Amino acid sequence: MVASIMMSTYPSYAQPDDRYQLTDYLQWIWQCYFSDSPILNEITIAYSYPWKGRLGLIKMSLDATVTFIGINTLLQMQQVPEYVLITTIAHELVHYIHGFGSPLPRRYKHPHANKVVDRELEQRNLGAALRCCNEWIDKYWYSFYDMQRAAGWVGIQETGTSPYS
Repeated sequence: MVASIMMSTYPSYAQPDDRYQLTDYLQWIWQCYFSDSPILNEITIAYSYPWKGRLGLIKMSLDATVTFIGINTLLQMQQVPEYVLITTIAHELVHYIHGFGSPLPRRYKHPHANKVVDRELEQRNLGAALRCCNEWIDKYWYSFYDMQRAAGWVGIQETGTSPYS
């Protein structure tokens, strides 16, 4: 199931404590770190494929009415620190505000040129989470991924898919 939200107002959200409620994470991260940015379309978020080399993705429907954020399904597992999930969602939201996967104008020619995503996360007070995330990924991700794959993806709940893939 793909969680769908339209964030036109900003009620107060507490930090989520259930990794399966990605919409709650999205709303909390937006309120805490991106509330100065416009939302021009509906944003959906769901766990997707257990990619080895990707933590998340963002894409927009052809008619630009919906943005889909896909999160690596392995990030739902408790062995992955929560800051990896938070940083991944925030990373995709940076792409959104930079005009990638959203109807906003593109700020840059390439989505990762000159570390624009990392610099934006730093400016939005997510630098510490980013550094912890990068360190965990460097030290543990590939062995964690290989272990989960060898185990047959045990413990992963059903994943969502893009409604327009």
